[in-house]
Amino acid sequence: MSFQVFVIGVILLNGLSSSPASASPDSGFEQIRNSLVKIYTRTNPPDLGSPWQSKGIRSTSGSGVIITGNRILTNAHVVADQVNVEVKREGMTRRYTAQVVHVGHESDLALLAVDDFTFFEGAVPMELGETPIIRDSVSVYGFPLGGETISVTQGIVSRIEVSRYSHSGRSLLLVQIDAAINPGNSGGPVVSGGEMVGVAAQSIRSADNVGYMVPASIIRHFLADVEDGRYDGFPSMGVVYQSIENDSLRGALGLQGEEKGVLITGVNDGSSAHGVLGAGDVLLEMDGVSIAEDLSVPWRENNRVHFSYLVHEKQVGDEMSLKVLSGHERKDLKVVLKNTDYLVSRPNYDVKPSYYILGGLVFQPLTMDYFKLFKHAPPDFSYYVGYRNLRTPERRQIVLLSKVLAAPLTRGYHGLRNSIVARVQGQVPRDLPDLIRIVEESSEPWLKVETESGRTLILSLEEARSRTEEILKMYGIDGDRSGDLVRGQSVISDQ
Repeated sequence: MSFQVFVIGVILLNGLSSSPASASPDSGFEQIRNSLVKIYTRTNPPDLGSPWQSKGIRSTSGSGVIITGNRILTNAHVVADQVNVEVKREGMTRRYTAQVVHVGHESDLALLAVDDFTFFEGAVPMELGETPIIRDSVSVYGFPLGGETISVTQGIVSRIEVSRYSHSGRSLLLVQIDAAINPGNSGGPVVSGGEMVGVAAQSIRSADNVGYMVPASIIRHFLADVEDGRYDGFPSMGVVYQSIENDSLRGALGLQGEEKGVLITGVNDGSSAHGVLGAGDVLLEMDGVSIAEDLSVPWRENNRVHFSYLVHEKQVGDEMSLKVLSGHERKDLKVVLKNTDYLVSRPNYDVKPSYYILGGLVFQPLTMDYFKLFKHAPPDFSYYVGYRNLRTPERRQIVLLSKVLAAPLTRGYHGLRNSIVARVQGQVPRDLPDLIRIVEESSEPWLKVETESGRTLILSLEEARSRTEEILKMYGIDGDRSGDLVRGQSVISDQ
C-alpha cells in the first residue's frame, strides 16, 4: 500500500504561455535585467529550544523581480522573520527600504513594496506566462552569492510534480530544472520566451544542477488570493489516505471493473472533508476528474500529477464536487474548501513560538518547526507528523514537556525533555491553552504530569506556583507564557 508520508531533502537558496523548447529563454534581456532586484534582509528568528528568546540578528540576501503594480515578487523564505528589508536594482548604487505587504509561506512567495517610487523608474514589470512543460528551455536570473551583479544560467525543465516545499513542508506543484541555481538566487525569475514562468526557490544539496522553481500557476494563485488584501492560502481536503492497487482491497471496497479511487483512512476535524467524508470512503472523482489507483490525475500533454493538485488549483472558499463510494453506495457530494490546520502545525514564520512555564517545567506544542530541530526525531514525534497528523475534537495539539529548568524544586527531573504529555491532573490536555486552564483551575495539592512514555512528574502545586517567578528570574525569562497565551485566553484557532 502507498501511504502519505513526510519527507525532507532540499535546501533553500537565500544566502531561488508555455514556450517551445527551441524558443530563446532570455529574449528581451535588457528588459528583464531592469526588472531584477537584489534583496537584503536582516532577520531575528526565534530559538525553538528556548522559545522565550530569539537567535539574534542575521543578514541574508536573495533576489526578486518587479511585477505589475510597483510590486516586488520574491520567495517568502527570503524575508521570513525579517526585522528590516532593503532592495536595490541592478545598476543602482542606493538601497531602498522595502516593506513586506503579503507573504504566503505555504507556496514560498512574498510581495514587497517600496514607498519611494523613484526606485521603479525605468523598470518594465515582468509579465507572468504559463507553467512550462518538460524539456522547455528556461533561464534563471538572480544575484547568487559571490558577486553584486546579476547571474544568468540556462537549462531545461526536467520534472513536474506535486512535491514538498522545503520552506513550508506543504506539497504543491513544483518544477525541477537543471539550470544552475545557488544560494542568493532565491526569488529570482525563471524566464522562457521573455516571460516569467516561475521563481527559483530551492535545490538538492547532494546533486549537481538540480534546482526547483515555484511555477507560474502557483504564482498566479497567490496573486489572485491577495487581490482582496488578505492572504488565505491554499486549500486542502484534510484527509489521510492510501492507494487502492491491490485487487483484494478493490473487491472488498466494492470497486467495479476499471473503477479507481483513493481510500480515505482518516479525516481532520474542522477540515474541508470533515462531516462529508469518513474513514473507509473511496474518493472516485473530484470535479469530474477520475483519480487513478496510483493517486494521480491528468495534467497537460499526457502528464500526470498527484490528485491534490485539483484542490490546490482552487481558492479557499471555493466549492468542489466529489464522487464517492461509501458503504458500497455511490454518492455525489460537495465540499467547501478550507485551509486546514493539523495536529502538528506546519512551520510558522514571523510569529513567536508558544510556551508555558510552571515551576521550571517548560511546555510547548509539537510543531513542524520543533520537529525539524532533530536530526533523528523521537519515534513518537515521527508517528504524529508522518502518519496520524489529524486533529480531533478532543486533541487540537500535541503538548510537549520540552525541558525542565534546573532548580531545587525540579531536582530529579532535570534530564527529562521532549516528552509528549499524556495527562495533567488526570486530564488529557486538548491543547496548550487547555493545559494552562487545567493547572490554573486545579485545587489539588500536587501537580501531576504523566507522559506518553510512562514517566510521571509530581511537584507541590503551591510551591510550583510560588516559585515560578524566582525560577524565571534565574534564567532571565520575562514571563511564564508567550504573548499569544494571555491570561484568560484558552482557545486556539480552529481554521
